[in-house]
Amino acid sequence: MTNEVQVESPARVTLGEALSEYILTLKPEQRRAQEAYVRKYVEHTGDQVEIASLTGSKVESYSESQVRAADPNAPDRVAALKAWFQFLKKKNYANANFGVHIRVRKVAGRSGGNAVRLEEAPIEMTAEGVAQLRAELDVLNSRRPELVEAITLAREDKDFRENAPLDAAREALAFAEQRKKQIEVALKRAVVVERATADMSAIGSSVTVTHLDRNVQVTYRLVGGREANATEKKISVESPVGQKLLNRRVGDEVEVTVPQGTTRYRVDAISHSG
Repeated sequence: MTNEVQVESPARVTLGEALSEYILTLKPEQRRAQEAYVRKYVEHTGDQVEIASLTGSKVESYSESQVRAADPNAPDRVAALKAWFQFLKKKNYANANFGVHIRVRKVAGRSGGNAVRLEEAPIEMTAEGVAQLRAELDVLNSRRPELVEAITLAREDKDFRENAPLDAAREALAFAEQRKKQIEVALKRAVVVERATADMSAIGSSVTVTHLDRNVQVTYRLVGGREANATEKKISVESPVGQKLLNRRVGDEVEVTVPQGTTRYRVDAISHSG
């Protein structure tokens, strides 16, 4: 029976260990201003939680529940947490700077007669995923005149009661317009995730693993949630398997628990090529 490989790497550092190290790097005035906020985050998340298991959605969830516009200390809390996550990224304990998910979220409504705009969270994506969205948007924009013309031609049939071509043309245009808006919003919020070290898996990496229970080898591409595609073996880092394969090195073994049971994987190869 194969024993789990114990790999000594910065990615195995826990939040509690990193906090102890981080506090020592702060000047006295910085420590007074930041320590309480960072410590509260670590206690909320769990000081034994491995930094490698953090994801953008988890940090965003914390921000949504703990950083509120009504709190007069919110700007200081945001600044402290952003500095903390920058430290984790700089030390290579985290595969990305999760500080982008920390912000003051305002409640919709009116303040002083002006509508308060909701702040939208960034969407983590690979550079390839962003490029694909832009390419799709170009196609939609180029097809719009064609779809409008199809509606014009279909309208020439004066019998609108059973004008299937007109209905189809309208539906096609409506779908294209809706998809265009979705892509534009996604691109506006997209954040291309930086890769980790060359030998460590990150968003955008192709990871070849062996299913130890079945002795079957397969290659997955780790992507953001918006890019997941089971047919193309692109798995989200928010999924059970993707989360476990993030921040791994060749030789690592992981266990993934899903509703069907527990599966064990060994990392055989990691590639950062597109």
